[in-house]
Order: sequence, then C-alpha cells, then structure tokens
Amino acid sequence: MKKVKTYTVREIAEAHVIPAEITKEEQKKSDLEFSAFRRKQLALISEKDRINSRLLQLRFRMEDCISDDSDKAKLTFGDFLEEYIRDLNLRQVDFSREIGLHVTKLSRLLNNREDPSEKIFVRLELHSGNIIPAVVWLKLFQKQKAGQLQEDWQLREKESTYVKKPGKLVKM
Repeated sequence: MKKVKTYTVREIAEAHVIPAEITKEEQKKSDLEFSAFRRKQLALISEKDRINSRLLQLRFRMEDCISDDSDKAKLTFGDFLEEYIRDLNLRQVDFSREIGLHVTKLSRLLNNREDPSEKIFVRLELHSGNIIPAVVWLKLFQKQKAGQLQEDWQLREKESTYVKKPGKLVKM
C-alpha cells in the first residue's frame, strides 16, 4: 500500500497563492488607484445610509461596553447619548424637540446628573428607527449604575449603622 503524503496548511496555501513581488512605484500606484476607487464608492453612499451605518456602529460599541467586564469600559449613558446626537448631526436643542424632551432635562442626562426613565429609552429606540433597541440603552444604564454602586464606599459606611450583627449569617 502506498503511503499518502500529507501537506501542512502553509504548503497548501503556498501552492494556491501566487506571491506578488512589486516595486515601490507599482505599490504606490496601486495604493493611489485603490484610494481613488474607495473615494468614488464612498461618494455613492447616501446620507441616510451613512447615518444608519454610524448608528449600527454605535449600537455595537454599546453592546461591547455592556458585555465588557473590565474597568476599561467606563463610558456612561450620557457619553453614548452625546455620541448618538453627534452621529445624527443634530444640535441638542433640535434633538430635544424631536424626542419631546426639555433641553434642560437633556443636558442633565448628557452630564449624568439625572437618571433616564423607561420613557426615554423607548423614545430613543423609536427615534433611531429601532436600530438601537430600548433594552440596549437600559442595559447600558444599568451597568453604569452597578459600577457606581460598587464604588460607593460612603453609602456602605452610612448604611452600616442600620445593620445589626453584620456578616453573622453566612460565612464565605
């Protein structure tokens, strides 16, 4: 029986891919052609498609922030709301009118001085055309609040005066 030769993945790839060796001038010309092609394609995209693309990108960043358990994800609801408004190329006054919210309340939300209600999450979902669901806004806010609670040592100190026999029930 004849032994079958096995090939490595690299050997298989090299057998099917023709290496391209080009000069620096050819590479520069190729880069310029690709750049011109890319600009032409970008010019064909409508403003609505650009905005939808930015909103999808924002949604994915929000979802990444929600699922990221490390401390590096410190962006707040207000940060993402500000980016949302900027991606739509709107002024805060115009945006507040579009979602039926007083401009002062919007400012307080943007600066994390007031907590958003469920109504705000739903309005944001509807305003985005359901690209960013209310649940994503809610989860983002909940993660922000959980982080604040975790770091609030003054609250723990204050509330400890109300607890009799702390830590006596369960030993871990």
